[in-house]
Amino acid sequence: MSKSESKRLLEVKDLTVQYLTGEEVVEAVNGVSFTLDRGETLGLVGETGAGKTTIAKSILRILPDPPAKVAGGEIFLDGEDLLHMPESKMRTIRGKKISMIFQDPMTALNPIFSIGDQIAEVIRLHEKKLSKKAAYEKAVAMLEMVGIPGERYSDFPHQFSGGMKQRVIIAIALACNPELLLADEPTTALDVTIQAQVLDMMRKLKEELGTSMILITHDLGIVAEVCDKVAVVYAGEIVESGNLEAIYDHGSHPYTKGLFGSIPDIEGEEKRLSPINGMPPNPADLPEGCNFHPRCPYATDACRKGKIPFTEVAAGHLVRCVQAQKGEF
Repeated sequence: MSKSESKRLLEVKDLTVQYLTGEEVVEAVNGVSFTLDRGETLGLVGETGAGKTTIAKSILRILPDPPAKVAGGEIFLDGEDLLHMPESKMRTIRGKKISMIFQDPMTALNPIFSIGDQIAEVIRLHEKKLSKKAAYEKAVAMLEMVGIPGERYSDFPHQFSGGMKQRVIIAIALACNPELLLADEPTTALDVTIQAQVLDMMRKLKEELGTSMILITHDLGIVAEVCDKVAVVYAGEIVESGNLEAIYDHGSHPYTKGLFGSIPDIEGEEKRLSPINGMPPNPADLPEGCNFHPRCPYATDACRKGKIPFTEVAAGHLVRCVQAQKGEF
């Protein structure tokens, strides 16, 4: 089977990333593994600092070096090893095969270039045979695809609202029809109404272009709308993963249960939410055993000793928890 015919697009195996800062070693990502098929959307969910963005930047190979260091693991896109690929070849992949929507649209655009020129630059970089006129026409088409009139090609970023800037960022990311889109909390800086519009637009464009996507967020409502699969990330590890139904209807890890318990239910009668007590661990001083055990109401001695294996509790549903693996929840 050729690469183009293969269903599997991305495979991440045992990825480990550290940040070396002075005398400390920050364990940002610890043995993360997952796969993504063509046209599929994976949601990476977890608290701030869990390592979600580090995972995405590792795939695109844009981690700051120093202090970041990929200490182990493998990343394959279409069967090609990204981590050992020459930088010259990696530059042809960024923007063409893999694109990223960054979290803050305010800082992701260059203030001294028009938004149209910033889209056209990406197109000319990866499609060198196109004339300037053809690149201009394609940039205008991309603007209109994301709901911005083509006449605004020559406008500058400061002339747009936050929601419009995010649309421009999405147009840049999709300009070369990438196979994989990394969306790092693409709606966090937007109000709820604009957030819904941007998500709807991303979903439609993804379906039209057949793009696979990794959506990084801490909003489980957004995941339910957009994603096919979910991976719950805590302290640099995936603690639970599965399809949408498995996680939302049969979530087993105490951290996953805690995330859902923190969401208000408009149909329920609860007067107070159930927060997860405590704080995430210091990634430079992770606890022994399960990283979540200091905050877990179900922790036992087995949770405090040794590495907890990532075990399949149902078809395609994996959990890193001793109690859940025993079926005691």
